[in-house]
Amino acid sequence: MNQQPNILSPKEAFKACFSAVAGYLGRPSAETVLFAGVPLSETRIEVEDIRHLAERIGLEVQEFSHRDFLRGRVDLPAILFRVSQLPVALLAEMQDGAYTTAPQEDGRTIITKSELAAGFISGGVSFSITYANAAEGMKVGSAAKIERRHWLTGTMGAFWRTYSKVVLSAIFINLLAIASPIFTMNVYDRILPNKATSTLWVLAIGIGAVILFDLLLKTARASLIDYAGRKADLRISYLLFEKILNSSLSARPGSTGEYANRVTQYEFVREFFTSNTISVFIDTAFVFVFLLVIYAIGGWLVVIPALAFVASVIVGLITQRRIGKRVAASMNEASQRQALLVESISTLETIKSLRAEAYLLRRWGEHSKNAANTSEKIKQLSAAAGNITQAIQQLVTVALVVAGAYAFAEGHVSTGAIIGTVMLASRAVAPLGQIAITLSRLRQAMLSLRIINSIMAQPEDRPDTVGFVNRPIRNGAMVFRNVGFVYPGSENEVLTGLNFSVKPGERIGIIGRIGSGKTTMGRLIGRLFLPTSGELLLDGIDIRQYHPSEVRAAVGIVAQAGDLFSGTIKENLLMACPEATDEEIIDAAKAAGV
Repeated sequence: MNQQPNILSPKEAFKACFSAVAGYLGRPSAETVLFAGVPLSETRIEVEDIRHLAERIGLEVQEFSHRDFLRGRVDLPAILFRVSQLPVALLAEMQDGAYTTAPQEDGRTIITKSELAAGFISGGVSFSITYANAAEGMKVGSAAKIERRHWLTGTMGAFWRTYSKVVLSAIFINLLAIASPIFTMNVYDRILPNKATSTLWVLAIGIGAVILFDLLLKTARASLIDYAGRKADLRISYLLFEKILNSSLSARPGSTGEYANRVTQYEFVREFFTSNTISVFIDTAFVFVFLLVIYAIGGWLVVIPALAFVASVIVGLITQRRIGKRVAASMNEASQRQALLVESISTLETIKSLRAEAYLLRRWGEHSKNAANTSEKIKQLSAAAGNITQAIQQLVTVALVVAGAYAFAEGHVSTGAIIGTVMLASRAVAPLGQIAITLSRLRQAMLSLRIINSIMAQPEDRPDTVGFVNRPIRNGAMVFRNVGFVYPGSENEVLTGLNFSVKPGERIGIIGRIGSGKTTMGRLIGRLFLPTSGELLLDGIDIRQYHPSEVRAAVGIVAQAGDLFSGTIKENLLMACPEATDEEIIDAAKAAGV
């Protein structure tokens, strides 16, 4: 193993450590492949950044503390972070307790546990290979597949501890809700007839403590939901935008605006799965617990809230079924309007020159009218369902009081039992008002989930196996061998049987008419597209065998039409090389003529 040069910054040290771990686990280890397109801080590496890097090459990350390391509860390989020192990669443990590592600043590849313990360890991360489809056998001669977790389940699964606490708190909140009706029932049945004021104060203090504990639990539950939702939102949005940036150009959709609108559908999925949806379902499940308590107190009076529950569920199911059809139409109309808006903004000069304003305004008006009508129907259905459910809740109270009066006259229940039953029934039917809304949101979330799944399933430039050539392109020798190419969605060949070669250092110019394939050749050389037939060799190796990052690090392409992103010219120049100095920026600006 060759010695590495002295490492000065934490960022460079981490890169060396992560490359060593990747190579140790049989993953690509070239820095160009591992770190292309991932922003890293020069001073502090976040665990979330490490997780993003690891997932790209099919590795899972487990964070550990310094106590875990000192107690030997760490799986290898791992990267250890130390205060005021550079991180170190621990690859394997030797028989004498020492560790094999990536070459350190002094060139050593072995470090003892006592040396590590002498410094202050802040924590670290261990790595393992992801086996998402372990049941699928690998064919003979095929490269090992890079497995990646599902974008949603993999993200939400990381917060299972947080959501388990949310579930536990919701259970206790519902159990504590029984205390107030029981308190009221005892006051009317036992305290008032016996004028036991001392007992009243004892019960009041107890119920006050219950209410305080309920407040704390609800506050903690809201904080946990917000925390997990914020983390999941950041992670999902990162994965989605990363997918968009790495999607193959051959899978690029025809309408940019419609595609952008489909991407925003993830907000519906995120909002549904990271909001208080869990609490709503638990509250609904606890309806049966409240019904049992009502039966224990009021006997046959339980029939009234039970019927109300069934009626509310039926209303919710009917409503969500009718809303679901309109939600799909609403999403389609929003996509069409977004597509028209983006296309109009990007082609405004053409629109003015063609005097097409009236035509586009008419189309915009049609899309807006359809979207407004669909939205109005959805709101009407939601409002009707909410009003019906609210009326059912009010009827439950009236029916319980009337039925309770007859039961009291027959001596089956007491006054306190009637009041307690009414309070418990109110608590039991409270979640029913959210059933229709939750079911309609579920329908919309499932539709949005299918849309996002289709985006996440698009082919990528990045290979999904570890079988590509893991070496840089040094010489630049290039050979087109009977290359043919057809753009996706087209039947006409742009290139047919193209054969020529370029030696290292050789300069050539290609002349041809418009549409002859000059720009297409540049795109093939930059691996923006792959040849439909034939071979394109770089340094004697088919371009398909290279990782796209290796090709684009060696090949520079200047397109016919330059694109500027929002920001200053300096920020645009820094996009490809954020670590460039001001002198290098000035030189690049002069070379570009800006």
